[in-house]
Amino acid sequence: MVENRPGASTIIGTQTVATAPGDGYTILLTSFGFTTVQFRKHPLPYDVKALTPLYQLATSPLTLYVTQNLPVKSVDELIAYAKAKPKDLMFASSGIASSPHIGAELFAAQNGIEITHVPYRGTSPAIADLLPGHVHAIWGAPSLMAYVTSGKLRVLTVANAKRLTNYPDVPTTAELGHPNFVAASWYGMFLPAAVPADVRDKIYADVKEIGATQSLKDALLKIGLEPANLTREEFAAFLDAERSKWGEVIKARNINIE
Repeated sequence: MVENRPGASTIIGTQTVATAPGDGYTILLTSFGFTTVQFRKHPLPYDVKALTPLYQLATSPLTLYVTQNLPVKSVDELIAYAKAKPKDLMFASSGIASSPHIGAELFAAQNGIEITHVPYRGTSPAIADLLPGHVHAIWGAPSLMAYVTSGKLRVLTVANAKRLTNYPDVPTTAELGHPNFVAASWYGMFLPAAVPADVRDKIYADVKEIGATQSLKDALLKIGLEPANLTREEFAAFLDAERSKWGEVIKARNINIE
């Protein structure tokens, strides 16, 4: 049974599982915000250690889209535009501390440019303003490629180690001379830390088996996600790297997470 608990940048749903009984019947499926909310100024209503990483299901590599009204056709041209007009370049995001927001801040920091961040309450309103050119760009999900196919947006690059499975013509940031800019949202599963080891091992084995099936991989690709299929050890290491990476960006760019 799927029970959606949205709100507060993943905090509400996460708290539900962090305080759930350790019987193995409650699993958390969450995303990028799980790590960034740990850097908010006020304490979280749950202990992060009350959850244990189980399995990383998929990633959504940040892909750079610009409005057709913007006179740039490459990443280098976008950077040159931003340097010529400091703070004129407006990056939309789905909200403060979302992956499109923090990704844009990292991109600006690495390239020595000043941007203006325009947060929205979700991706849909952000795209609604991007299409007519009210804002200029967004680091969005691969699922937004439909707007490129229809000629409504222009895609410049994907911040991933390899090209997108469904869109192999989109160059990676590394190929364009920006190897240090790799960023993505992600989707992973957690269990309450109180779940006994034998129960946790059984759930992990079942989830890993399902994650390796071609039918699930095809379903993920269909909605614009890249299958990850990370083991729990690899997922735990990934989370540590994410906390370190984005924590530095949040502090350096003075991003206020509430």
